[in-house]
Amino acid sequence: MATVIGGLLASSLAGRHRLEVLPTYRTSGPLRRLAVFLRALVRLIMWCAGPGARIVHIHMTVRGSMYRKTILVASAKALRRPVVLHVHAGAAELETFHARLGGVRRVVLRYGIGLADLVLSVSSAGARALGDCFGRSDVAVVPNAAPPVTTRPSRSHARGGEAVTLLYLGGFANPVKGGAVLIEALASLAPAMPAMRVLLAGPGEPPSSAGALLDGAMPVRWLGWLDEKAKAAALADSDLFVLPSISEGLPMALLEAMANGLAVVATDMGGVPDVLTDGVDGVVVPPEDPDSLASAIRSLVDRPDRRTELAAAARARAEELGEVQVAARLDAIYQELALA
Repeated sequence: MATVIGGLLASSLAGRHRLEVLPTYRTSGPLRRLAVFLRALVRLIMWCAGPGARIVHIHMTVRGSMYRKTILVASAKALRRPVVLHVHAGAAELETFHARLGGVRRVVLRYGIGLADLVLSVSSAGARALGDCFGRSDVAVVPNAAPPVTTRPSRSHARGGEAVTLLYLGGFANPVKGGAVLIEALASLAPAMPAMRVLLAGPGEPPSSAGALLDGAMPVRWLGWLDEKAKAAALADSDLFVLPSISEGLPMALLEAMANGLAVVATDMGGVPDVLTDGVDGVVVPPEDPDSLASAIRSLVDRPDRRTELAAAARARAEELGEVQVAARLDAIYQELALA
């Protein structure tokens, strides 16, 4: 969400509206997290009590975020301010979270989400899950904005996997990113494609099952967490991007890869089908299926012409999902709520 919000602050939307950000969470101890949230709540109440047309746009995922943001929704509505609730969680995450809730918590969260004037989801699947789980049948879909399309430097694309670099940015801290599935797929590819270069990055540490790969079964580099500069370098140095997620909203990493002109292999999950059409601007495979993932990766490594074709189509699709289109959609929402 931080990347998405940062993009909104840098977009044309910031030129049309005065945007203020209130962080509600910090990675720290429980008391520090509580203090950060209470400070944000007080600032929100003071801001809502101010003069003029004011719209509260709340970004939310699941678990603790959903509880915190429900309190914020209720507070803003108590002060008669219009609220846009923007949900970034994937459908599978929403359904799993909802299934674990007790009866009282389901009622409280359903009520809080119901208070929002408008609920947005970053994917069609997420919108359906919000309706099924929390009773909002009127959820609108507003995808995350893709970053500006880049012009890639020319790269060598040798046959048989030579000089082909695959990039994964999901890390291993969160199982829903599908890192374990990717490792299993790569392990099956290693004997036949020892020259394919693989870059693994993101939070967390590789599982023990990745040991053989990292020890030399194929050229694999573990980069760890990347800042923006390092991530841009990794994208520029790669030919093929893989998104093996088990659950997603609409990941910015996917949009960044598309905008950077990488061929994409992604799972049929969350917002992926909203932005990629299998065989047109990417290859879409079932989630939690390492064999299908491995087959898709190999098909693009072995066919540089197809890889180049899909990369160009992905870049064109990213251009259609740029900040101009998303900012215009949010601007129309803000204008409508301000006049209501």
